[in-house]
Amino acid sequence: MSDDDVMLVNFATDEGDASSNARQNVKVVGGKWKDRRRLKMMVDGEPSKRKRLENTPEIEREIKKVKEAGFSSQEFTRRPVPKKTSNDTSRTAASTANSNIVSSLFTSNREMTTSVNTNKHDENAQINPSNAPLLEDSFEAIGVKEPLVSHLAEKMRIKKPTNIQKQVISQFCSATEKDNDLFINAQTGSGKTLAFLLPILSRILDMNVRVDRKSGCFALIIAPTRELASQIYSVASMLTNSCHYLVPCLLIGGERKKSEKARLRKGCNFIIGTPGRILDHLQNTKVIKEQLGHSLRYVVLDEGDKLMELGFEETITEILQILHDVPVDNSSFHGLPSRIVHVLCSATLQGGVKKLGNVALTNYKLIKSGKNADNAVSEVPDQLLQKIVFVSPKLRLVTLAGILDGISKKSNPEETSRTIVFLTCSDSVDFHYDAFSSSNGNYRALAGDSVRQLTKGNTILPSFSDDEDPGVIFYKLHGSLPQPTRVATLDHFSKNNEFTKGKHLIMFCTDVASRGLDLPHVGTVVEMDPPFSTEDHLHRTGRTARAGQKGEAILFLFPGEEEGYLERIKPSHPKGWKLVKYDEEILKPAFDSTNVKRNDKESEKPLEKTLGWDTNATTWHLNIERRVLEDPNFKSLAMKAFTSHVRAYATHISQEKQFFNIKFLHLGHLAKGFALRERPKGIAFQSAKSKDDSQGRAKKPSSESGKNKMFRMARMAVKESVSEFNY
Repeated sequence: MSDDDVMLVNFATDEGDASSNARQNVKVVGGKWKDRRRLKMMVDGEPSKRKRLENTPEIEREIKKVKEAGFSSQEFTRRPVPKKTSNDTSRTAASTANSNIVSSLFTSNREMTTSVNTNKHDENAQINPSNAPLLEDSFEAIGVKEPLVSHLAEKMRIKKPTNIQKQVISQFCSATEKDNDLFINAQTGSGKTLAFLLPILSRILDMNVRVDRKSGCFALIIAPTRELASQIYSVASMLTNSCHYLVPCLLIGGERKKSEKARLRKGCNFIIGTPGRILDHLQNTKVIKEQLGHSLRYVVLDEGDKLMELGFEETITEILQILHDVPVDNSSFHGLPSRIVHVLCSATLQGGVKKLGNVALTNYKLIKSGKNADNAVSEVPDQLLQKIVFVSPKLRLVTLAGILDGISKKSNPEETSRTIVFLTCSDSVDFHYDAFSSSNGNYRALAGDSVRQLTKGNTILPSFSDDEDPGVIFYKLHGSLPQPTRVATLDHFSKNNEFTKGKHLIMFCTDVASRGLDLPHVGTVVEMDPPFSTEDHLHRTGRTARAGQKGEAILFLFPGEEEGYLERIKPSHPKGWKLVKYDEEILKPAFDSTNVKRNDKESEKPLEKTLGWDTNATTWHLNIERRVLEDPNFKSLAMKAFTSHVRAYATHISQEKQFFNIKFLHLGHLAKGFALRERPKGIAFQSAKSKDDSQGRAKKPSSESGKNKMFRMARMAVKESVSEFNY
């Protein structure tokens, strides 16, 4: 039969195409299960995961939003997507996963369900400051000697005592009272430093014996941090200016021991320092025992709860044993106590401070100020306005920018305003400081012990253009910085001069700045990371609303389990708090198109349509993300900040684990809050790999259980927290 005689027959059946049936019945064997599944999907003709993602309505809306903001959709991808060729049929799962679209900053549903505000702040209520000076009393009436009274009024501008100062000074200077040990408990900002310095100086001046720097040391004052010890030394130096023959001496870590020994040889009447350095001198420096011998009458332990928290119980016990071995000479100074009087100061009564009281105090008398003196729970000052912001982890950075922008716009150009932002770890401080101060903006930032002017470019806060001086100075403070840098930072941040006049000073810091520091006129305290305990929350907020001044504190919390934290801190806030909506009250005023300034190139282009505040906020966040991609050093800062933050999150005290449980964290959104686009798992792997390679250590076994890993991370965070203070 020839080809022309062939008969073609087309049968139509209900069973479908044979090739289709063959594709459905094909069985893929061998290799990895991911490869088998991918090949099975290709045979069955199902779309890949990336194609399904690209066709979703959410991604379409995101790409449309990006185009409206002036960016191409390619800028939202983690890496350029290569064109698929006919030969490229075996793409790996890793490359597919890394080519997805970056998550949106905002979701379509922005309603955030939060707990009912059962402790609402009444803004119309008239509040009397609880730590303000008493107008009806005077220092002279409670026993302070005249040279000090005049010096306080003329040089330090302090004319009236606070409630705790009145009680303590009266107890010290009263002739009818015995020289008992004292436990001083008062609100933050109520003047506890003057409460124990003034009566000691008054009793020394009241003696009929001439004293000078060679007479010996009368008081030993121990503080938990270098910053607090330096501040007490500054206050003592100002007070002794009225009687130049009395000399204080500072002993802290980070300073040269040789210089400290030279000062001790010259003689001093007050020794102020940190526990480790004082014990070191007591054990190895002969001259300090000569200074303390026969003259020491007072031992003051300031911020006792922090001393116990940092594990100084053994150190303090050794110090007290050495001091008590030296006999007291009662023949020389008749106006002073006949024994060593111990004074313990703390703003809280919970935790290990009571244990320290049992170790250091004998038959002590508790002096507690406030209208609820019988209440064991410490309270924030009545004039403090506490604000609570429930914000998603990925909106942390942009919300902080909105808060700082709002404070900058409200600042008085004739006065200096100050804001402190508290973070949990030094890596997070470094990242946020660099993100805000080194973003090619027209900002001034503290570098070492000098102030430098950064180059011009796109400013990081939305309300200032390139040609406009935003009047913002950024600082950072944590225990890993060199001691000269820490001293210069606090000195520049706290002093008023021509350079800081009319500026908004913003300091990113860890809890190293939360204890006892009297930084003048701090208007706002931002707790971007929740504290590790309620006591830390009280001390953080205590940096503002001091000595009767007004102040506000803002606490960041994640929606969900962290909302229950409000019930734990409720007893410390008798006046209540105010819940702030992050979108309407923070982001919208900061990123509204009428407030956002455009740079020179953008200002030349006509604004076709008004962009929404959410689009502007997304654009702002994208600029930070681009910098992470372009700058390897900044990316390293972001990765370290993220991993350190996660480790620190696992170290909350057991009573608060129900609110701050690492299992409830959305690590992907949290990484977005640090301007990172990589998956958290990949970040942890890269960070551990770089650390192991740099230190030549072996990798952690992949078989490590989740429980052991969490304990290991918690131990690392505790170790970093203790080393934060660099003793």
